[in-house]
Amino acid sequence: MPGTIDGSDAAHFAQRFIEWYLASALLVVGTSLLLRSKAWIAAMASAVTHPLAPFLSGLYALLVGLPIILLHNVWTTDARVLVTALGWLAVATGTLFLVIPASYAAIVRRMPMTPQLIALRGLVRVAIGGTIVGYLLSQG
Repeated sequence: MPGTIDGSDAAHFAQRFIEWYLASALLVVGTSLLLRSKAWIAAMASAVTHPLAPFLSGLYALLVGLPIILLHNVWTTDARVLVTALGWLAVATGTLFLVIPASYAAIVRRMPMTPQLIALRGLVRVAIGGTIVGYLLSQG
């Protein structure tokens, strides 16, 4: 029937959407970490003592990770595996923060917080996002 999408087309669309969604988020957050590392340090310092921080961070991680593992649980030998692995990491992190909220402060307090290391974290995110975009563009 014209104008309909069969199951394989819908699955392909969902996977591409998730790949672009995650790549875009990584590029934006990574750029923010690179350009505003001191602001991120201040935010993390105040968040570590706020009782809502682990719950909001956990919910955010689940909101990012669950759609990925539900729509993009693809284990391949190309860049798509980055998307799937990051989805599972987000779900694990979100679950940890929601089930054991004290883990949030313990993790954040152990992370070195210098502008250079925050910028490096941003650079890693930009590199992963750029890798995913490069893969997507090479696929046409």
